[in-house]
Amino acid sequence: VYDRSRYQLDFRNPKVRSHADEVIDRLVSEYGIGYIKMDYNIEPGIGTEQNCDSVGEGLWGHEKAYLEWLDGVFARHPDLIIENCSSGGLRMDYAMLSRYSIQSTSDQDDYKKYCTIAANSPTALCPEQSAIWAYPITSGDREEVVFNMINAMLLRIHQSGHLGNIDPERKALVKEAISVYKKIRADIKEAVPFWSLGLSKFSDDWVSLGLRNGNKAYLAVWRREGKSDTCALPIDFLKGVDARVKCIYPDFSETPVEFSKATGNVSVKFDKPYMARLFEIEW
Repeated sequence: VYDRSRYQLDFRNPKVRSHADEVIDRLVSEYGIGYIKMDYNIEPGIGTEQNCDSVGEGLWGHEKAYLEWLDGVFARHPDLIIENCSSGGLRMDYAMLSRYSIQSTSDQDDYKKYCTIAANSPTALCPEQSAIWAYPITSGDREEVVFNMINAMLLRIHQSGHLGNIDPERKALVKEAISVYKKIRADIKEAVPFWSLGLSKFSDDWVSLGLRNGNKAYLAVWRREGKSDTCALPIDFLKGVDARVKCIYPDFSETPVEFSKATGNVSVKFDKPYMARLFEIEW
């Protein structure tokens, strides 16, 4: 199948699998590669009609052969990490997710919109698989860095941006975020997501994503626009519970946060648009 100057090779063909094996084995053995981004931004369409009764049979045969090839790669190189990509979510199916440890979610380049993709991504894949770009921009302020980093901190950080061109204060916020992430990421892989505000739409003024692990939870809250500077986030499993809520990123935050034992609500006040905070809840 040919699309945009590229060929989609047919993995039913033994010669294709042999060639792909040679490439992977050489990258690992000769170059010491441990991480591969499998990014192939073409549309294979409805499949191939060659050596089959229909394009559907051709596509199904190709997919099965590709998965068998991938199983062989991981059998030979169990420590190799391969990121599943291809235009973000085009290949976000459970046959692929059951094999790849990391999945690219989007090439969205507006961090103000990316929080919606980040917050909703655990509906399709595990949080620890969900790769989210964090890319502080050169013209932003410290709240822009915080918003950008929190997009990824409950998922899997894909750190980018022109970090060499931002001022030391903002660079320190990136470092702080990664340090916090390293402390909590062991909890992320065992946590279950929850959405106190429901799933996010791009038009929402407030966005949230929570992860619960035992008697601890993490809660990311983003404010985009809107007139209200206050948001109450209902968390049902905290009703009647003696819980403690604290902001764990950023360190400079003086954001007011209140918890109601009677309702289970966590209430926050962000005094301007495009702010975000990451909270830790323990009980």
